[in-house]
Amino acid sequence: MRLIFHGGAGEVGRSCIEIATDRRRLLLDCGLKLTSGDTEYPVGFDTGVNDIDAVFISHAHLDHTGALPVLDHMGMDCPIFATKATKDLTRLLLRDAFKIGKITHQHLGYTEADIRDVLKCMQRVKMDQKGKCGDITYEFFDAGHIPGAASIFIEIDGKTFLYTGDINTQDTQLHAAAESDFPEIDIMLCESTYGDRDHPPRKKTEEQFLEEVKTTIDNRGTAVIPVFAVGRAQEMIMLLNRQKWGVPIYLDGMSVTAGDIALANPQSIRDPRALARAMKKVNIVKRESERKEAVRNPAIIVTTSGMLTGGPVLYYLRYLINEPKNSIILTGYQVEDTNGRMLLDDKMIFIDGKKRDVLCNVKQFDFSAHSGLSELKALVRKVRPKKIVWVHGDPPAIENMHEWAQALGMESHAPKVGDKIDL
Repeated sequence: MRLIFHGGAGEVGRSCIEIATDRRRLLLDCGLKLTSGDTEYPVGFDTGVNDIDAVFISHAHLDHTGALPVLDHMGMDCPIFATKATKDLTRLLLRDAFKIGKITHQHLGYTEADIRDVLKCMQRVKMDQKGKCGDITYEFFDAGHIPGAASIFIEIDGKTFLYTGDINTQDTQLHAAAESDFPEIDIMLCESTYGDRDHPPRKKTEEQFLEEVKTTIDNRGTAVIPVFAVGRAQEMIMLLNRQKWGVPIYLDGMSVTAGDIALANPQSIRDPRALARAMKKVNIVKRESERKEAVRNPAIIVTTSGMLTGGPVLYYLRYLINEPKNSIILTGYQVEDTNGRMLLDDKMIFIDGKKRDVLCNVKQFDFSAHSGLSELKALVRKVRPKKIVWVHGDPPAIENMHEWAQALGMESHAPKVGDKIDL
């Protein structure tokens, strides 16, 4: 038995790990990685994919699902296990990525039919219920990351695995903390996105965020809040719903459909009624005339994309960045070579292909949906695996966790893409 790292090892993006035995091939996630130059897919499938027995999907984000159509196009034909919310969100994100790829003339390596095939292969899994796939036993546990996100337990050939996926062990507005009571684990594959730093206290971050919005509105400005469509957008409107603002709140972009999917899967979120109340109190933007209305007077605008790389946010910023009383309030990490990172580093962004100075106020808040350093350590101490493998992290974060685990006397591994570990 061995682990093969097709992606997501020593990097954030294209998560794809294979558990291979003499008789079985299983994949944990199948994602892509977006870079400034191109889209990177999992590597090491030169021998083919038609003998893969099953794929287990932790959650819908494209860095965990975006390569599914590519492997389908290559001939993969097997059950894909996921929660219902993950399937619904995967449908949304894969179709959106395909549409954007066509608009930007990218060579995607798959067709729209491949997306349909992947969705047909997806089999619904319920949280905390054991399932069987031949001689493989599996169970999904709520990971507290986005609607439908799961940590995955697998037992095969007498060995037990826990793949955390993206996990958050702290309560948020949208999610309860991840489950952490697992069966005995031989091998733990643990994400390490924030393996070298902690997050600030969540409640304090929420208070500071609301105060920043209030300051903007008190100054008769407009607060533009760029968000990730899945999870972050819903959390922000729930947070904003805590108080009355005296100005309209607009919700634009794919966030609207993602919110509807979350409400259609009430078991996947902490308080469906609170989200439903928040959704009813926002103005859903459906057409350009409503966007024009939104920029005429002070308002709060929650819109995609979270890193300013596309979506309706660029429409709003075209009209709002020249006025100092307005604010751009970032709610998530800004990857290098994105508009959002340029905004933070240089206070400039690209709009309509032109680099423009930003004169309005810019703030960033840490609303991460991942566990921080202390939380990851606490999780590992609780699980107490016989072996631990660090994935889904940049090299400094992974190295920090790897050295910590070794200092505790654990058998720890920090693989790179293409590596294999014999078990």
